[in-house]
Amino acid sequence: MKFHSLQLAINSLRHNLSRALLTIFGIVVGIAMVIIVMSAGEGVRSLILGEVGSFGDNWINIEIKVPSTGKNSAENAGAIAQGVTITTLTDEDREAIVRLDNIEQAYAGITTQGVITWQNERTRPMIFAVTPEYIDIDTSDVAEGQFFTDSDNRSAASVIVLGSTVKETLFGNAEAIGKTVTLDGSVYTVVGVMEEKGASGFFDMDKLAYIPLRTAQKKIMGIDHVSFIVAQMKEGVIPEATAEEIRWLLRERHDISDPDKDDFAVTTQEEAVELVGTIVFGLTALLIVLSSISLIVGGVGIMNVMYVSVAERTFEIGLRKSVGAKKRDILWQFLTEALVVTLIGGVIGIVLGIVISWFIAYGAQQQGLSWEFQVSSASIIISTLFSLAVGLGFGVYPAKQAASLNPVEALRAE
Repeated sequence: MKFHSLQLAINSLRHNLSRALLTIFGIVVGIAMVIIVMSAGEGVRSLILGEVGSFGDNWINIEIKVPSTGKNSAENAGAIAQGVTITTLTDEDREAIVRLDNIEQAYAGITTQGVITWQNERTRPMIFAVTPEYIDIDTSDVAEGQFFTDSDNRSAASVIVLGSTVKETLFGNAEAIGKTVTLDGSVYTVVGVMEEKGASGFFDMDKLAYIPLRTAQKKIMGIDHVSFIVAQMKEGVIPEATAEEIRWLLRERHDISDPDKDDFAVTTQEEAVELVGTIVFGLTALLIVLSSISLIVGGVGIMNVMYVSVAERTFEIGLRKSVGAKKRDILWQFLTEALVVTLIGGVIGIVLGIVISWFIAYGAQQQGLSWEFQVSSASIIISTLFSLAVGLGFGVYPAKQAASLNPVEALRAE
């Protein structure tokens, strides 16, 4: 009998093809959006984790923080964006951190922007002013020349290392090592060119230019503080214990007795990865909820179509009941019709979602982003179950109404 219900459902859809296609379209859009959102969530996750991993392994990040705010809070980010300046974190703090037993080495830095010119060429890259330990901790490497030295940093030497894109913009295929460029009106000697690295997340490492920290502090910005310190731990140490040791050290150096008044934030690599996962999961869940609205709309469409179908086939229902069809047979007939519509829409939506997800990943990769194409089996299973649940949920009431029709009254409806 269930097979017979399937035949009746298919025949009904054939006779009302345009109406069925409009109903299926709503399901297709909803299912495709669920697939796309979940795939995009994995892509964004790989993108940000790639950025986290680009700064090396086994690190702890120390950065400035507005006191009495959470380190990842909107209040902290907003205050710094509005110009609140924290001047207590210094390179001397970095030197003290390096003396801790669990720390291998560390670099400190600040970022700014500047205009670099050479002859008639000019560019405005991000200036990454760091101590020379940067090249030993970060995953970046020098392709030509060398990175600046500790002596260059201590003497505030006017030397610069160019990212590959910055070098190409200024010099093209010409030799850059030993040439002098102008940075915000001051002359700097190019001592190195970084290896091409590409974009990491939304941050293009090749568009950076590197100068010694003290050079930026004394000759460009006129400050003594830094914005961040990245410390590399020794192998085998416990990250959180080491992070806590750094917190105690900096509180002592900054004369802070109340942890709520910390003017710095310490984050381990594991914390950063966990934070990324939490943010991506939250965004993905939110987008899935929003995309599910189209599935609900599709479900309402199914219900309306089913009501119309019941009204149009009242005589057929009465005739079937008069020759012995039972209530459950009529129920299954219309439920099967609803399930067929949603199943067809679900299959098309899954295929469409996978195809669009692939194009999104391909487009991101063409832009140099580390975006992985992933469509998990979980997203397919969730989409399939969701589409069937929509079919059942919105089809059951019209089906019950059809099954409850009085055969005599239904025959009179003709």
